[in-house]
Formats: sequence, C-alpha cells, structure tokens
Amino acid sequence: MVPASGATLPKHGSGNHSVDSFRDWQYLEQSFNHRGTIRRLWLQVQEHRSTPPMSPLEPPRRLALQAGPLPAAGTLPQPYPYETVAPAREGYVERDGVRSWYAQYGEEGPWIAFAPIFQIANTHLLRAVVPWLSQHYRVVVMDLRGSGRSDRPVEPQQYSFDHYYADFVAVLDRLGVDRTAVVGISATAMTAIRLAHEQRGRVAQLVLVGGWIERRLAHPQAAQALQENMARMRADWAAYLDGFFSVCFSEPHSTKPYEDAVRQGWSTDGETVAMALAGWMGHDLREPARELGCPTLVIHGDQDGRVPYAQGETAAALIPGARLVTVGEGGHLMPARDPVAFCRLLAQFVGRPGERSTWVRAMRRKRKALFVSSAIGLGHVQRDLAIARAMRALHPDLQVDWFTVPPASTYLEREGERVHPACARLANESSHFERVAGEHDLQAFFALRTMDEVMARNFLVFEDLLEHEHYDIVVGDEAWEVDYHYHENPELKRQPFVFLTDFVGCLPMEEGNEREAFLCADRNADDIAHVERYPWIRDRALFVGNPQDVPQLPFGPGMPIIRDWACRNFAFTGYALPFDPKALADTEALRARLGLRQDEKLVIAAVGGTAVGAPLLQKIAQAFPLMKRQVPELRLLLVAGPRVPRDAFPAHEGLSVLPYVHNLFEHLACSDLALVQGGLSTCMELVACGKRFLSFPLERHFEQCIHVQHRLRNYCADCAVPFRGLTAASLADKALQAMASPVHYQPVELDGADRAARQILAVMENRHWATA
Repeated sequence: MVPASGATLPKHGSGNHSVDSFRDWQYLEQSFNHRGTIRRLWLQVQEHRSTPPMSPLEPPRRLALQAGPLPAAGTLPQPYPYETVAPAREGYVERDGVRSWYAQYGEEGPWIAFAPIFQIANTHLLRAVVPWLSQHYRVVVMDLRGSGRSDRPVEPQQYSFDHYYADFVAVLDRLGVDRTAVVGISATAMTAIRLAHEQRGRVAQLVLVGGWIERRLAHPQAAQALQENMARMRADWAAYLDGFFSVCFSEPHSTKPYEDAVRQGWSTDGETVAMALAGWMGHDLREPARELGCPTLVIHGDQDGRVPYAQGETAAALIPGARLVTVGEGGHLMPARDPVAFCRLLAQFVGRPGERSTWVRAMRRKRKALFVSSAIGLGHVQRDLAIARAMRALHPDLQVDWFTVPPASTYLEREGERVHPACARLANESSHFERVAGEHDLQAFFALRTMDEVMARNFLVFEDLLEHEHYDIVVGDEAWEVDYHYHENPELKRQPFVFLTDFVGCLPMEEGNEREAFLCADRNADDIAHVERYPWIRDRALFVGNPQDVPQLPFGPGMPIIRDWACRNFAFTGYALPFDPKALADTEALRARLGLRQDEKLVIAAVGGTAVGAPLLQKIAQAFPLMKRQVPELRLLLVAGPRVPRDAFPAHEGLSVLPYVHNLFEHLACSDLALVQGGLSTCMELVACGKRFLSFPLERHFEQCIHVQHRLRNYCADCAVPFRGLTAASLADKALQAMASPVHYQPVELDGADRAARQILAVMENRHWATA
C-alpha cells in the first residue's frame, strides 16, 4: 500500500549522518576512528571544495576518487543504456530535423512512461529500475535532445520546453501509447504535469519524483545566478558535474550512483547542457497542477539539495487528491540511489492488474527453505546442496527450493532439485563477470561494484517471490543482493535469513591505486554500518571456514581488523565439502567407474563454470605437447565448461576437451595433477583428497589472491603460480615438477556441511532461548 498523504519513508541506515556528501569520511572517522590515508584523502577532497581547479582539464579530487578516469568526452556509458534487458522496440523520432532516441522495454502489462530527464543525465540513470519494471509493464524511456543517443543541435532555439514536451508526445504517439502512468523526475516533473493537463485521457496516473513544479526567474538575482551557472558549465564541465551530482547524492555511501551520473553527464558537454538548461527555465506549472484530475503520487527527499523539498510539498498541496511520500534523509535521485524502494512505491501506486496469488492457511503450509546461491562458479551451489541434504536428513519433511541461475541451476536440476520458476526472470551474475574480465584478469572489487544493476533486478525478483510464497527460512550463500537490499530496506524482511560466505572484506589489489583503496574502504564501512545498525537482518551469519582462515588485515586504514570483526559477527562451520573424501579414496575403482584408464598419468585442467578462465585453458593446451614429450603416458582432460567453445582449443594426441563434467570432484580425486584457477572450492576439494595441483589466481582478484591464498597456506597448500609472464614452456616445467612432488597438506574438516545445517535449523526452529 502506498503511504497516505504526508507519510514519511525513512531512509534506513542513514541515522543522524549529515546530508552533506563531503562528510561521508567524517562519519567513517566517527564510527571507526579513521586515520592516515583515508583522512588525508578526505582532507584533499575538502580542500578542493573551497579552491578552484588548477586547470580546466584537471578533474576535481572527489571526482577522481569516486568516478575514476573518464573516457573520451562524449562517450556513452557501456553497455548503454542497460546491461540486463534489451528493448522490445527502439528507434528515433524526428522533429524539425532533430532525432530523439526512444525505447520500449517489456511487451505486456500497463504502460509506464518516463518523461525524458534533464540533459545532464540520460536513460542510463534508470538502469536499476527499468529491468525489473519491464517484467510487469511496458516501459517507455527516451533520451532528450542534447543527451544520450539523441542529436545535439547547436542552435539555442532548438532547446525549449515546448520542444522537450513535443518530443515526448511524439514518442508516445510512435509507440501507440493511449493510456499510461507518467513519471517525471526532477525538471521533467513539469513535462509530466503538462502532459497530464493537456492530454487528460492519456495519463492514467502521475508520479513526480524530486520534481520542480515551477522554475521562474522572478528576480534579477535569479537570472544572474542562471548565467553564472551556465558559465561554470562551459568553463569546466568536469568540475560542474562533480558539484552537481555530489549535491544530488547527499546520502552516505553514494559513490556508485555518483560515478554513474558523472559518466552520464560526461557523455554530453557543458555548452550543450547550458543551452538545454535555459530551455527549462521560466516556466510555472502551478495553475495547470490545480486542474489535474488523475491520481498523483509525489515523492520527495526532505534533504534534497537540488530541488527544494518545498517544491514537492507545493505540488502535493496543489494537485487535487495527491499523495505525498517523504523520503526521510533522502537526496534528489531516488530511482538511482534507492531503486528497490522506488520500484515498490511505483508498482503499488500504478498496480499490477491480472496477478494471481494463493494464500495457504498457516497450519497447512509445508515446511520450506529457500536457498539463494551465488552462480559465480559451481562451488557455492555444491556446498549448499551438501548443506541442504544434511538439513533434510535431520528434517525429512523439509522442502527446499533454489533461487539461482546457470550454471548453478543446471547443476541443481541434474541433481534432481527444484529450481524455482521465478529464476527465469533473474539476470546472470556470471555473464556480468565475463563481460568485465580481461585475459586471466578480473578486478573483482570493481566487478562487484558494477553489478548493482544485476543486484537490484534480482533482489526485486526475489522480493516478488517472497511476497507470493511463504518460506520458513531463506539461506543466502554470498547472496549479496539480498543482504545489501535487506539492510537498505529492512522493512521487507519477512522470515529468518541466514547469510553464508567464505570471505569477509573487499581489499585493494593495485599498489598506489588510491581510488581502489578509497572505494574498498567505503564499501566495507557501509557493510559494517549495516550490520551494526540492523543486527537482526542476519539471524545468523555463517563463515564457511575457521577463524584462522580470515586474514589479519584491516578493512581499511584505521578500520577494524577483519578477523576480529568476523569473530564478533559470524559463527564458524569449518569448510563444507560436497563429498566424503573417503568415498573417493580408491583411485582404481574410481577410474574404472568413470571410464578412465589405469595406465595413464591423468592431468585435469578446469576453471569453473564461466568463460573467465579461457586464457588459462589456452595456455595449458599449448603446454601439453611439451609435457607429453617427457611423460608419454600423459593424458589431459581439459574441462572448458559450458561457456567456452570446444573448438577454441588445438587438437593434440592425448588431449580431450569436455564441455562439462558433472561432479568434477570425482575426476579430480583420481587425477595425478590438477591445473586450476584460484577459486576456493576446487582448491579445497583437491586438498581434501590429497591431490597435487597448481592454482593460477586471476590477477587483481582480491578473493583469489588474498583470501583464498591465505586459507590455503593454513592447509600447507600454497601452490599458486602467477599467470603474468607465464609461457607454455615454464608452465610445462612447473606442472611436471608438481606432479613429481609429495604433498603434506593439513586435513580438511569433514563435518562442515553438517555443522552449517544444524546452525540453520536452529534458527528455523527458534528454540535457542528456551530453558530446557
């Protein structure tokens, strides 16, 4: 239900923090006694605030830290506009020789049309909301002239409010939109109000988000301020973008939406946006607002530093029957900063006709658990299945549903598990990681940071599921989308939630990269603040390992030590193997069952279920003939996975390329040597089976290079080989040497899955407080 008029939507997690984005680091210092580098960086940002840039070409310090190096001017963010959804229709409308790009997302349901945003941004601004909305609605977006994929006319007269309005109407006409909800954000609230006034039969509902209702130039000082503003745009566009969007995103830990918005603005230029801004000025929609008759929702942050909160109050007071939702402690661009809350408000207001649901009486509900399992590789889902089976052994009546995507969902279906049909609506995490990877190089922190569109879409699908089906417990194995958005929207939690992970803390990998260090520390601080403010979101947090497996490193300069913090906030289960090594100890019997010869030296090369490790497999294939010359009985099974084509590898005698091996750990258990990527699961399975192996951690992958290697050293299994500079000859030499070397691993615990299962069931049964 949409809050009644005058209701306030609290901004969870913000507490009493200042709304000044420059004070983010002040907040961190107060919370965690920051010193050193972070304080120095914060002081540099503060200093830049009050001094002009040294050169028009030098970006502001804050921009450099949060947005990073900018591409060539005029470059659109990629992929544009969205990563996880393709348009059902797209094209251009042309008016007076100016072409404007538009797109329709979704092919059924009611229409929702977003009035085109002020040209300092573009359609990319809606990347966290359109992918999910398009699953329920037909969504119209467009780039206004001067931005995005649309033309950038050079004549000032081409930038007028009348043109902006007429371009929008032309798109609606082209798409045949006869009845639609219209959303106006910021300046485009005026476009939406005008459409609702002039085409009453077309607008079913009106939604104004941080919107202007008038932009008069009633005083000479206002006109002068406008001219000065446009002069700043033309003089130093990067500095202007920094100042503009730091005000828009005043909420703490807003570095990612700030970065996205700066890059949107960078895709146009100050001269164009200065002309575009002039077209928005001098208009007053208050009188038309009084005459509106459609249902209206006004959403406005009470700490909006770009459009005063009074504008939202005025709109709600003037439009008959309008509802006002105040975002407490909220800034200017809610769809970008708080996409889950925005989508839910919008969907509740517009409605989703035709939906069916079933309510089952409480005592007739079966006991059910939902596992949300990360699909980045197969390690998570294999250990989760071991845990689920241990839970069902203790509670045979327990039903388990799975919430994941390929390749994890494919594995589960082969194991006879039920993958929920809602998973067909999920975006694929593995595809995102493959897109941002290089040659055996994955900057894991930035891959996680840029996964926000995937996370918002998938959490909203998860929330749809939980709204319509009851589960006694949700188990999230590195389900970052659920954990993050639950902490940002804690009112949405309906059932016990257990969080699992095998690493804690994002850590910088690049020496001297202040931006990476700054953003890692900010991400960690956000996570720590979430857990401290809302400890009840995670009914239990389980670390799949032991305390000594957590590095003794700080979360950031002056911040807590990761192991100390983890011990205060996690229970430790030991490592959770998906099999019993004793059952795989008879190598001869195992080879016979798998159809492998006894007289061969078997080498297995595998890199998980994604295409990220393809360069490593190529290098191994090149090294194999050199190895076979010295060991003629050598055979190489190269497991390419489902996402790397088999014909990408050369043909050699003794080399077999397999697209997929189900339960690969069985093959690994009878190998003479394994050559693997640096992921934790495969390495720990090899250690548990006492098998020789070499691992090749992805460069700049903080989890593989720091967390996994730290843990392997605890098991006396430090077998890492740097990929950079590796030749086929050197790889062959290292592999043959490893195959001839004895191993002295520490034993891997065998009861981790059972311990995790008992912890989860204890939460579900909720009897830990009882006396007897």
